[in-house]
Amino acid sequence: MNRKKLQLGLMFGVFFVAYLTVLFLVAKTFYTSFWVSFIFVVLAFIFTTIGFFFVSNEQRKKQVVGMPVTVMTAMYFVVEFILGTILMFFDIQFVWSFVPQFILFVLFILCFIPAMLSENNYKTTNEKVEKIDVKREIQNAKTEDDNNK
Repeated sequence: MNRKKLQLGLMFGVFFVAYLTVLFLVAKTFYTSFWVSFIFVVLAFIFTTIGFFFVSNEQRKKQVVGMPVTVMTAMYFVVEFILGTILMFFDIQFVWSFVPQFILFVLFILCFIPAMLSENNYKTTNEKVEKIDVKREIQNAKTEDDNNK
């Protein structure tokens, strides 16, 4: 692991430990919705850690739904972090805290797992841009040849 990854990982870990410390100091009552949301936030943290630190550079550049896997992973973490933190402090029924977070998690998993397992189904960002540029160059060369004749 290179130095930059290690520093980013330490910062992310310190942020998460600080979040957990503040969370357990602030929360006075631990409702069912607190524990459900807590589990989903921890799952989001785990998948973000996997997405950033244990995935190769080649896999990290793969695009899913038009964005790199790392961007999708970060977006999932931010959305789950905000949603989970909000739901932790309300005494709501299990279903109302579980269902939205579960749907978000399933949508993320349906994109994340195939992207990590497949090598051929997803184009990397650079390959896609290069293919578009090559096609444009070929078209430009053909029109220049036609104009010169």
